Amino acid sequence: MNNFHEQAMCFVYQQVLQRLLGCFSRPERIALQLLIQRLLVAAGGVDNIGRYRVIVVHEGGKECAYALAFLRAAQLSIAGRSPDTFMLRVAILRQPRLTANVMGRIQAQCSGLFVYDDNRVELLLVDEHEVTRLQAPAAFERLTSVINRTQVLMSGHLTQGDARATFFYSDLLSRARLYHRACEWGGEVDALIDRRPPARLGQYMAWIRRVAHQQGHVLQGGQREGLESVIKLCCKLDDDYKQLLRLSTASEGDVGGGAAANEINVINVFDCLSQEVDISRSQVLMFVEGPWNIKVLDIEEPQAAVVLLAAHEHGLRGVYKYGVEYSVGVDAYLRRASMENECNERFKGQLVKQLGAAFNTAKRIEKLHGAATQYLRELHGVSDEQLGCFMCSPFVDQGRGLQAFLQACYPEKLALLNGFRQVLMGQPLSLQEDATWLVSVSGLPLDSLQALYHMQNIDFRQGRSLIAALWAHDPNRQPWHSAPACYGAPLIQ
Repeated sequence: MNNFHEQAMCFVYQQVLQRLLGCFSRPERIALQLLIQRLLVAAGGVDNIGRYRVIVVHEGGKECAYALAFLRAAQLSIAGRSPDTFMLRVAILRQPRLTANVMGRIQAQCSGLFVYDDNRVELLLVDEHEVTRLQAPAAFERLTSVINRTQVLMSGHLTQGDARATFFYSDLLSRARLYHRACEWGGEVDALIDRRPPARLGQYMAWIRRVAHQQGHVLQGGQREGLESVIKLCCKLDDDYKQLLRLSTASEGDVGGGAAANEINVINVFDCLSQEVDISRSQVLMFVEGPWNIKVLDIEEPQAAVVLLAAHEHGLRGVYKYGVEYSVGVDAYLRRASMENECNERFKGQLVKQLGAAFNTAKRIEKLHGAATQYLRELHGVSDEQLGCFMCSPFVDQGRGLQAFLQACYPEKLALLNGFRQVLMGQPLSLQEDATWLVSVSGLPLDSLQALYHMQNIDFRQGRSLIAALWAHDPNRQPWHSAPACYGAPLIQ
């Protein structure tokens, strides 16, 4: 019976491979052969390929789906030519942006590629507490995290809503710990599949090393300056980041500082996946994801989310700080992003230009407003009002901007200014309503608000704090919070 089942599955895998190859264009077939050759060389030849294990992180986006299809085609192609093929570990990191819809898409891709029944594929769901192997599609419930919500809001207040400092840095640092968990699970991982431009990973590793060195973290003797060491530095910086924001740090499953037993190799496949191919129109992507209509707003696509949430934040900044219409800020942001990506023919560059064309009227921008508001409420439990609050940053530096914030946004609350200050200083409450309103408008618990009262706005120019150091050395930072000339003078300085 087992032998019969094995033969049946081999036939199924052959059918999957034939269907995949039927979707590949001529450039994609050439790219697939290049990928296969690169994997065989990295493994040390066909005799060693059966003992070679690679890991790829699936974030739920179209580029990840495309990469997974290529890796599956490579795996099945090698299996058809030799007795063994490489082990493929697919790590799904359970971060806030992994919504039920995104997880459903990943599961559908895995079902279409028949990875669930294949013991040569390890499909892992990784969170802060455990690593779970997924062996069949299952119901998914997103994890809610009070710490994540507080971290986003505290970061926003300290940086006046700089988009990368608010949303990206904490996401990047916490991702390292989850990635490390995925590598430690089960058998030893030999290589990471990297689908980004070749220089990108090196830039990010150098960035983390510089920041870690500035924060006093150094590599221990004998430890190589490879990916594994940078992952460990990221985990230390993640703890530092949470301590800065007065949040609890990881207490279990911490990543040690010793030398790695097996330094992970990096196999860059950018040229295999991005040359001469418009990914958004690829039949391979259609096979694993189905047709994609850019006019249907898909804010859960990771690359689209980065652009649309930054545009959303720009629109809110115009409303709360400059007194202009939401659509003015969004339109200004999308126009600038389109110009900056004018010569970028990668998926993100294509996507940015398409998004700029798709949201070019006030009515369409209003649709974006509703979708972005709902998305951030689902991801982090934050509202537009709370985003507007941290852009004005009224509580830091002993509430220096509180009066101006109330005058501009909540003039009916000006009479309660002294009561608010007493709450922020931790004095006995005169009215419970004072504390209730502050918690509501900020989204932060009272102890976090009182901590902010004694903290300073991040000075990005000096780069002394962790957040400022991350921003100063960030290879892809953008002045997201700078206001276009069309905004005029700010209402709140």
